[in-house]
Amino acid sequence: MNHLGSSHRRTTSVMTDEQHELERCKEEIARLKQLVVRLSEIVLRYVVKSAPSGQNVPERLSEPPKS
Repeated sequence: MNHLGSSHRRTTSVMTDEQHELERCKEEIARLKQLVVRLSEIVLRYVVKSAPSGQNVPERLSEPPKS
């Protein structure tokens, strides 16, 4: 009777799968953070470029953040 051993093996396998999923999620979060930074840079360039001429700058972007 080796029920305990096979059960332990299955738990270890599940934990490994969960660890792989966690690692994949962490990598995806890091990739999304990089995309947010790139998008923020693009928006900031657009706002800075448009601000002096007053063209195409939505009023919301010129307001200070609300606390």
